[in-house]
Amino acid sequence: MNPSRIVITGLIASGKSSLLDILKENKQCVIDADKVNKKLLEKGNINYELIKKSAHFNQAFVNDNLDKKILADIIFNDEKKRKILNDITHPNIIKAIEEEISLCEKNKVFIEIPLFFQMKVKFSYDLIVLVVADRDIQIKRLTKRDNIDKEYAIKKLESQDMLKFMIENSDIIIDNSKDLDNLTNQAISLIKGCDYNESNKNNR
Repeated sequence: MNPSRIVITGLIASGKSSLLDILKENKQCVIDADKVNKKLLEKGNINYELIKKSAHFNQAFVNDNLDKKILADIIFNDEKKRKILNDITHPNIIKAIEEEISLCEKNKVFIEIPLFFQMKVKFSYDLIVLVVADRDIQIKRLTKRDNIDKEYAIKKLESQDMLKFMIENSDIIIDNSKDLDNLTNQAISLIKGCDYNESNKNNR
């Protein structure tokens, strides 16, 4: 099976996970890159071991266990180390995603990759779907989800902000600024709209 590959991406707190939940409810084949990454970071798995070998992230290990919160703080405050971590982990994430795609028995697969545009290593894909939301809504979602104050939420959003570039380089935009019913309607349209012929595929 060689399913059409639809990438789902967007800035933090735009509502990508909500879109994925709707796609799953509608029996679509869905891959969550964050879950793939989480598995690879488990003790004994490849990205865990590679990070452990890197002197840049020694402080993220407590009692021989990787503290993901400490690791997140390290890369959030140090762009150089963030790039180093990405170089270490992204190739293995892509490889694992490719393996999951090969197991998909549907004619299309939706792959959520929050930092797709920031990744140096990519795979062939057919469409990019960008999920967006009003900035105030993103801030409210982020403060509630991560239990952080407004100032820190704004700082996290600004660290990711390349929205103009993302919009210009995406095929479909889904605006998740309204309610769940509105998002559901857009998701159904997305599913129907992605039912296109193999001959129209545009592997990039």
